[in-house]
Amino acid sequence: MLHSVFLTRKKSSRQRILAFVTGSKQVVISTGRFVTRVVMGSSLSTHDSPEPHDDIESLAERLNNLIDQKPWRMSDMLKVIGILGESTPDEKLQLCNAGVVDRICKLIRENNNSEVVVQRATTASTKRKRQPPQQQPRPADNPPAAAANRGIGYGRGSTKSQWDIERTVEERIAQEEHLMWLLCALNTYLWGDSLKLSEVNASVLAGRQAVHLVDGLLPMILDTAIFSLLEYHLNNDSIFDVSQHLDFYQSLIELTAGLSLIPSFLPYLVTPKDPESKSIAKELIPKFRDALNSYMNNTKLPISPDFTLIDFIQRINDLTELVLHCARRYESELPPEKRVKTADPRQRCLSPPPTASSIASANLSQEDLYKKLLEKLQMTSTRLIDDTNQPIFSTNFKKEIKSINPIAASNRERNRRIAKELASMTSSLPLTLSSSIFVVMDESRVDVLKVLITGPEDTPYCNGLFEFDIFFPPNYPNTPPKCLLLTTGGGTVRFNPNLYADGKVCLSLLGTWEGRNEEKWNPLCSCLQVLVSIQALILVKHPYFNEPGFERHQGTTRGDESSRKYNFNIEQANLIHALYGQFRNPPAYFKDVIMRHFWIKRDDIIKQAEKWLMTSSLDAASRGSGNDPDFDAGIGIQQNSTTNEATIRRLIHDLQNMTDPTEVPAAPSAAGDASSLLAAP
Repeated sequence: MLHSVFLTRKKSSRQRILAFVTGSKQVVISTGRFVTRVVMGSSLSTHDSPEPHDDIESLAERLNNLIDQKPWRMSDMLKVIGILGESTPDEKLQLCNAGVVDRICKLIRENNNSEVVVQRATTASTKRKRQPPQQQPRPADNPPAAAANRGIGYGRGSTKSQWDIERTVEERIAQEEHLMWLLCALNTYLWGDSLKLSEVNASVLAGRQAVHLVDGLLPMILDTAIFSLLEYHLNNDSIFDVSQHLDFYQSLIELTAGLSLIPSFLPYLVTPKDPESKSIAKELIPKFRDALNSYMNNTKLPISPDFTLIDFIQRINDLTELVLHCARRYESELPPEKRVKTADPRQRCLSPPPTASSIASANLSQEDLYKKLLEKLQMTSTRLIDDTNQPIFSTNFKKEIKSINPIAASNRERNRRIAKELASMTSSLPLTLSSSIFVVMDESRVDVLKVLITGPEDTPYCNGLFEFDIFFPPNYPNTPPKCLLLTTGGGTVRFNPNLYADGKVCLSLLGTWEGRNEEKWNPLCSCLQVLVSIQALILVKHPYFNEPGFERHQGTTRGDESSRKYNFNIEQANLIHALYGQFRNPPAYFKDVIMRHFWIKRDDIIKQAEKWLMTSSLDAASRGSGNDPDFDAGIGIQQNSTTNEATIRRLIHDLQNMTDPTEVPAAPSAAGDASSLLAAP
């Protein structure tokens, strides 16, 4: 029995470490539903509650000692919360005067990494607009040095980790958990159990005697950088990430609601701190709530409900209404010109779908036009599997699809996990003029996806459209998703040392290539990480050096020339198969995306094709096979074939005569918005 408990704790610790390694914005140790109910429930009682004969000074000293205890302990924080929860407003005022609240605020500041959070919060909105990656200026014909390119797909020949990652992560986990309890303690001082009741009435709370809510609280709480912390975390629209840290987010939203009940804090919650920021109360909180509700309410998939998540969402709905009520009451006393204007979602729903010509008059940049015409198509659904469990379209995973009953009880947890990931993808997939990712999911099951990745600018894959099959195996997420490339010229083209002609994708995250422990799949990784890794680590500027051992030739005459020849051949394969092939024969489920992509970027693609033809004619002597003596690229293209050049000229001709696909009424299609299929009922 003791051995079983030890293994369970060890496994739990390992999962928390993995959560941090894979990039979660907040990592909170789960303390179990019982502890959550004790601390965040409707009532709290403890033998440490102050009795009438307790001396306030000694009690304050005891609280300060518990708060300052290092290393901190959850039992100490429970005692602090229990004492504050049972204290009267007068007793709380005396505890505040004795420095208890100031100690809590200083520790919040210390544990929220305020300098990092402030910086991230300042740039959060910009990042979430998914701007194209900034390229560092460097000579066009000179591949970068090996050291400068580590982290963008080029290997180093070592699978050993260079630092003690587990120790570092354990320290950060403890810091994150400490922050959660400190937020609970601060909110308990403000309102005790009041905000934890099933029904919260703002008018009743505002009318209560609250002598402990003194003016001195404002500078103390402002000094914690709490509003930057709120802005940063409320910009997180990843349902998957939020679902892993419900206790942390509940403490965060409860504190927001508690602050909204205090008039002196409302200007900081309602008014954005700068032109790039958004109103916490009127924009970020409702957006966070709406993302959760859309996940839970708009579903047709046969997935059993996650009751823990349902309870959390109901709690967030109640607290959001409280925050909005306080924000509206505050703004009702302001002149109209000083009120925060937010978009009306009902008006957005009534507006007709945009077309290229209707948008052109708005003087949008090419980048904005691309986003405007393609953002609604980035995550869609269609019928990929028929009623007999047979794939309707070509797929590499026909056998796997037929072998699984998607609605079996054994697949419930797997399906919930996948659904949360897909819900997060709707707002997290990259969408830029340079490179984007599009996903189509099946209408009736979550484990089958079609993915389209557009080749990044300044690479031999520029503007190309690369299609992938994704399948989630029965033991997902304990094992990675299966991923195969479909754009291979019928199995004749190897586009990259990591993309084989048979469709194999070589990536440590998929378990198809060796890597360091922190680079390998673990249960808290996500399919989105796989897709972004393919986009960023495989479709790179100098793919020749992705071959293990070849990175040592970077910066040498031999390496530069081999890379140039290799890129030349990849560019040709890209033009023939990833561009012309997709233009002439687009898969039905991606047709709208592909034709809009070509329409918006047709001039760029024409110039790209003309440049290749010019280079081909001027550089016939050096174009060769492009293969290094040590490495057979297996590209499968006849480099001197006039047929291939004729194909590229046809691409130019067809694009020059292309008509606007957005002006032609689309044929009836089964494809729809995937937001209605992403979660549990």
